[in-house]
Amino acid sequence: MIDYKQVAKDNAIQRQRTKEYRAELLKTAMAEGVGIVHIFNADTARGGLTIAFRACSPYPSGVMVDVAVSTCSEQDAFSRTIGTTNALEQFFGGMTVSLPLLKTYAKESITTAVKTAFTNLYYSV
Repeated sequence: MIDYKQVAKDNAIQRQRTKEYRAELLKTAMAEGVGIVHIFNADTARGGLTIAFRACSPYPSGVMVDVAVSTCSEQDAFSRTIGTTNALEQFFGGMTVSLPLLKTYAKESITTAVKTAFTNLYYSV
């Protein structure tokens, strides 16, 4: 026989662990200068991308940015929480690629550059 009270208690414990894990990932990201951007269609709230990124090396013509991307299926509702967790896990797990950003973006606007680049890519496919 299923003990529904125990199942509910176990689920609550798991949700709390997941929340604490995500908070730790975000704390580490902040300490290491890792940014997060989300790209999704707000009208449908289906599908989308979450990108974890960090500038890794400057060049005279711009900067290289390490990125990790978490994708959400077009059949699923977009979740910033799940996307952030997945993208940060990939980033800290070394599953990144380095992409160039041109010098036309100031250092403080790398977030805008990453969001613009991935938004254009997301909607072009």
